[in-house]
Amino acid sequence: MSEPLRPLDPSSVGGFRLLRRLGAGGMGVVYLGRSETGALAALKVIRAEGATDDDFRTRFAREAELAGRVDSPWVVPVLGADATAHDPWLATAFVAGPALAEAVRDHGPLPSAAVRVLGSLLGEALAAVHAAGLVHRDVKPGNVLLAVNGPRLIDFGIARAADDTALTASGMVVGTPGFLAPEQARGEEAGPASDVFALGCVLAYAATGRPPFGTGTPDALLYRTVHDEPDLGGVGDGLRETLAACLAKDPGDRPGPEEVGARLAADAPESPSAWLPDPVARMVAARSAESLALPDIEPTVVDGAGQPVGTTSRRRLLLAGGALLLAGGGTGAALWAAGRDDNSGGRTAVRPSYVLGVQVTTSGTAASLARASERAARLAVAQHNATKGRAFDLAVRVVDDHGTTAGATDAAHRLAADRDVVAVLGPLTELTLRAASRVYASAKLTHVSSTTGQNDYFVWSPTVSFQTGMPHQAGGTLIVLHALATRRAGRAGIVIDRSGGSVEYDQGGILANSWRETLGEVVPKIVAEDSNDAPAAVRHVLSRGVDDFVYLGPLEATVRAARQLSAAGFTGPRWMSHLLYGSDFPKLAGAAGEGWFVVTSAVDASVLRTKAAERFTAAWRKEYGGIPDPYGAEAYDSVRMVLQEFARTVPPGGGRPNRLALAERLHKATYHGIARTYQFSDYHQYDETKQAMGSETYVHQVHDGRFRQLGPILAAQQKG
Repeated sequence: MSEPLRPLDPSSVGGFRLLRRLGAGGMGVVYLGRSETGALAALKVIRAEGATDDDFRTRFAREAELAGRVDSPWVVPVLGADATAHDPWLATAFVAGPALAEAVRDHGPLPSAAVRVLGSLLGEALAAVHAAGLVHRDVKPGNVLLAVNGPRLIDFGIARAADDTALTASGMVVGTPGFLAPEQARGEEAGPASDVFALGCVLAYAATGRPPFGTGTPDALLYRTVHDEPDLGGVGDGLRETLAACLAKDPGDRPGPEEVGARLAADAPESPSAWLPDPVARMVAARSAESLALPDIEPTVVDGAGQPVGTTSRRRLLLAGGALLLAGGGTGAALWAAGRDDNSGGRTAVRPSYVLGVQVTTSGTAASLARASERAARLAVAQHNATKGRAFDLAVRVVDDHGTTAGATDAAHRLAADRDVVAVLGPLTELTLRAASRVYASAKLTHVSSTTGQNDYFVWSPTVSFQTGMPHQAGGTLIVLHALATRRAGRAGIVIDRSGGSVEYDQGGILANSWRETLGEVVPKIVAEDSNDAPAAVRHVLSRGVDDFVYLGPLEATVRAARQLSAAGFTGPRWMSHLLYGSDFPKLAGAAGEGWFVVTSAVDASVLRTKAAERFTAAWRKEYGGIPDPYGAEAYDSVRMVLQEFARTVPPGGGRPNRLALAERLHKATYHGIARTYQFSDYHQYDETKQAMGSETYVHQVHDGRFRQLGPILAAQQKG
């Protein structure tokens, strides 16, 4: 848990804006901060009075340098450090989830399957630590954070190189009694096997809810660790043997971390993304929501009326919007007539008229999504208004949120304040969705995003926010399914570029684990955010003789990787992030981009031979003069699904419908779209099934300078 900053706390450290306190001790304070790019970080700041001697600063600098060597998705990476600052500091990536100690304390022992996933991934983490020449020396439940897609090992505060003895006094016990090895308890040197012993203690605690050597004073715990056998009562038989091996008194009798991970992974669940029991998963979601609810770089203050302080009043906004409409300017703020039929002026008083809002971001990489969403909404609404005997008319109101938190909040307030707006398509990005969904939740206004894939919004908006796009974390699984379906198994090089954001990092971890379990060896490499390490990462992966290559990162970095692979003569299968479908990758990469795959739930309806797809493509071509834009079909389906359910909430004879009624219907609805069937999970995401992932998810390949759809992952017959 966190607490507000205190009056004497600094506002920023090393370029990180400080947001909250995460904890404090005798040496200093741990803060939650945000980088200039918006990434959250945990910053350990040492008080100057605790860093007066040069030896301490040397050790602190050494800590940062050592931790930066480790390359594993299950180890929290170092983002920056400065041992020479007045108050030395170290920044690592922030993981919102609770520590294992807290989860077990509040919800009891983990199920055996969860312990296996925990152990297999922590084994991989320690293998990476040891491969970097380090020994962690303090593996304990408080240093293991839980995330939806796996654990994260943190705190290298007492880690050091295996061959470094200069900075630690001989005979000193280093570690946490109850979770350290017998050799550490005797004051002897800790080695990689010591971390394996600690891992066994952690897993025993996770499986039983109690430390294997009991509780009590440090002296008593150290004595039991050296002389007593661990208490493994309650540990399942299939798990007990591995834990007993980890807890052998002789370091030479313990397995290596790779062996521990392999033993436990053999019987671990197939889907590590669902590894946590429900109470703990909810705990993780709540912590994630808490971090997302933190003040942004420019927080929005709300007055008692629910309107942002310092913004124009709603009345003025409406008047300004009317003036813009009369002047014919400002398409983002003006209310447009949706239909183009000649009978639009012949509406009778009996037929009510409502408004569909469309919240878009018209700048940056989201600009193409904005065009597709607006076009799709206008097409769906025009078709509705051309229907004879319709019960109501619709107009479209498009608002640009400029891709910022403040802009998204303002855009949502503007749409929510318009009582004629009955639903909203959008927002388009994760950032704008998190901000706008809070406003829509307060206004009870249903909105559907067809381009986002993270459902953290559900914690504060569990009723009116919906997503029709495939969850982003499924992206890694889709690549594995494609490789399986096309028999492309081999050694995979996976580069996870953290500058692509948390989506790439999360799906990268799932991809690496799934590939390893089902297809073969993985050579993973992580590129630190805002670094120039990507070319070196690609070279490293290629030097390992990989057969397949995946780059999960932003557009420009993926283009550079494509050129690098082309120059190196690599011709094996290559995949990019699903977020790059519809981007300028084919144009920017040129010949180097030819042959790259992208697997996504987005469909190119123009190549399908179903009646629904052909009708949609013909209508789009007639209206806009070309084939449907990428993500246009999904936006169109989303609007049609909303209208299908909204029609059932319109009061007889017109009038203003109850806004919540639409959300209640949409949650239970089924809609047969152009290329897939839409239903929502309990968390209001598109409810993907194994069948949907195989037959309603599409493989696209760059060919002749554009994305060309090859078909669904599984070659299922498409029926119209």
